[in-house]
Order: sequence, then C-alpha cells, then structure tokens
Amino acid sequence: MEEVGEDELQLRGGGGDTKGESGKRMWEVFPGKNLICCRGRCITGPDPSIFIFNLVLTFAALGLFYAFIAIRLHPIVIVIGFILHGISFYFLLRAAFTDPGILRRRKKPSSDEEGDPPTAIVNGKTVQLSYCHTCSIYRPPKCKHCRTCDNCVEEFDHHCPWVMNCVAKRNYRYFVGFVASISLLCIYVCACSIAIVVISVTGDQQPAGVILCAIILILFTGCLGITLCGFACFHCGLIAQGITTNEYVGISPVSNGLYDPHCDLD
Repeated sequence: MEEVGEDELQLRGGGGDTKGESGKRMWEVFPGKNLICCRGRCITGPDPSIFIFNLVLTFAALGLFYAFIAIRLHPIVIVIGFILHGISFYFLLRAAFTDPGILRRRKKPSSDEEGDPPTAIVNGKTVQLSYCHTCSIYRPPKCKHCRTCDNCVEEFDHHCPWVMNCVAKRNYRYFVGFVASISLLCIYVCACSIAIVVISVTGDQQPAGVILCAIILILFTGCLGITLCGFACFHCGLIAQGITTNEYVGISPVSNGLYDPHCDLD
C-alpha cells in the first residue's frame, strides 16, 4: 500500500478529510498509535480497556444508587443525579475523543537538525528547543512525545488511561471539567447514601439489602470523592501557576526552581 507522507497529515477540523497523492484520507494513514474513528473527527489513545472498565464501574455504582437509594428519597434526588451524571459523562467523552494537540510529523528529518537548535523565550529566559527523532521536528515549549500514543503533543500534561487519551492543550479543560464534575457526583451519592442510613437508624427501617448497598456506596464514593477532590484542587493549583503536570514533576534542581519547558518524563 502506498503511504502518504507524514508531513501531509492534517487531523484537525476539516483537514481530516484532505486527500494525499495516493488518494488516501490523511486519518487513514496516521502514523501514531491512536485509534481514529468517525472519519477522523474523533481521536483517542490506543488502549480502551481501562476506559471501558471506568465506564462499567461508574454505571454499576450509579445503577445501585438509582435502584436502591435515590428512589427511596425523593424524585428530585434522581433528577439531580441524572444531571450530574450527564455533565460528567459529557466531559469524559470530550476528554477521551478530542485531539489533545498532536503535532504533525515531517516526512524526512529536518535539514536544520545538524545546526544550532532554535530557541524560544520561556518565563523571560531563552531556552533551546529539543529535537524529536521520531517525529523529526523541534518540539515547542511544554511539548512532549507520548510513548503510549507515539506522537508529540502540544502542552502535554500527562497520558491518562482512565480517559484513554493524552491530556494536553486541546482537551485539558474537558479533563478538569470531568474530574470536578465526577467529584461532585461522588460527594452527592455518598451524602444520599448516608441519609438513607440515618433515616433507617432514626425510625424508618429500611431493608437490609438497601442498607448494605448504602454502606458499599458510602465507602466507594467517599474514598473516590476525597481522592478526586484532591486531584481537582491539584490541577487548579497547576492552572494558577500556569504549568502542566509534566512540568511539575520535572522541576530541574539546577535551574533555581524554574520548570524545564521540555522535560521528557513518562
């Protein structure tokens, strides 16, 4: 099969349907490991197993909540639960299937590779750009080559298997929205489950199966909610500082606390 040059790849917007010299669509010959669907309009990571497990676990927990807890409280409890669930599911899908900011590769190594590397101004200081031998490009600041997806990604934060995608420039806001909304959903489910236990203890005795379900949900959503709230606060702190997770864990001890703009950690 004749291949289209990697430097011709265009995956964003309408460019995903552009044809190369061989007549192939650009997304049909994409060189990375990402899974691409909907004629190039959706792009995600190569391994969906943890993402599917995430969906099954979430829907199972919420199924127990709606079937045994919410229905015994008030109809508005179910409505609020569906709203929070819908919001978190929307952010999850957007984070999972949005192009995170993949940079196009060059067909051949750059002719400037042998010369002095280009520079950029970061935090008022001049830094040299690092060269990616896989993509044959000089990576801009905050860019990193993801070994899981095998692509250079703009403003790379981290690769998250739970959303099956890199979290970076173009889907970071959806990822933070997902973490924040699922945190609220966990707190909400935990609070409603505690309410059922309290109601049962104070007089309106509930079936043993309902109490057992409530206890399971309290333990599960309570632990998960606390963890995710801390994670959401962590990312809010990163946003306030204007850095990524990749930069945060890659502080250079020889740079007086400055963040390495192209640290290459996995």
